[in-house]
Amino acid sequence: MLKSKIIQLTPNPQGFGEVPDELEVNMFASKLPIQHRHDDFADEDLGLYVGVWDTTDMVEVPGPYPCHEFMTVIEGAIEIKNNVTGKLETVIAGQSFVIPKDYDCQWQQKGYLRKFYVIYEPEDEKPSAEKPSGIIIISEDTLSSGIENKAIAWQATSDGHRKKILFSNENATFVSGVWDTKGLETGVIEFPYNEFFTIKKGSIFCTEVVGDNTIEHEFESGASVFIPKGTACSWEIPAQTTLHFVQIK
Repeated sequence: MLKSKIIQLTPNPQGFGEVPDELEVNMFASKLPIQHRHDDFADEDLGLYVGVWDTTDMVEVPGPYPCHEFMTVIEGAIEIKNNVTGKLETVIAGQSFVIPKDYDCQWQQKGYLRKFYVIYEPEDEKPSAEKPSGIIIISEDTLSSGIENKAIAWQATSDGHRKKILFSNENATFVSGVWDTKGLETGVIEFPYNEFFTIKKGSIFCTEVVGDNTIEHEFESGASVFIPKGTACSWEIPAQTTLHFVQIK
């Protein structure tokens, strides 16, 4: 059987939930929760991890967030407290968002949660010029960034589509936002970066080239997909399609 590099994530991968994570008491301001983690993709040299995670009720110890993380909420809701202002921000099932590295916050989880995650924690990242002031909800309607507090406009891309960049780290190696197209067809390309996306509207057909063979993929609205850098593939998008994405370069 051919081995695909492209991964369509599932909320319940094989074996998920059988062995809980080992947790330390000093990580929490509450009793220890029950958590599970499954990496669908891991590159320790790059500091990149993609997968599914769940937790029961918990309150983490407040402090700077240790990594950049893009998340798509599968089940439940998340409350993040700004430790400076006391403001609570809520993210619900179906939404995607980013917590920037060094955001001074506290995760306050009420009820069960399951999410897809993209964690990025490189060893040699340039520090941000400004301290993050909030989480960033990934949405077509997002008007401002949680870091820069300025209006975010759609940008036309060189290949005739449009995108809205809602978060970028200082090195521009972790970039997240919304991408929208009325249609697309490509030849075979080597994918230029690592990318995770959730399809909010539309569908995508992808032909992945593995040696002398091909694997056909069809991704519908709601699918969450990870494409490793260098994957050989071609793309067809027959109608308007909108993605919430994060690119790791």
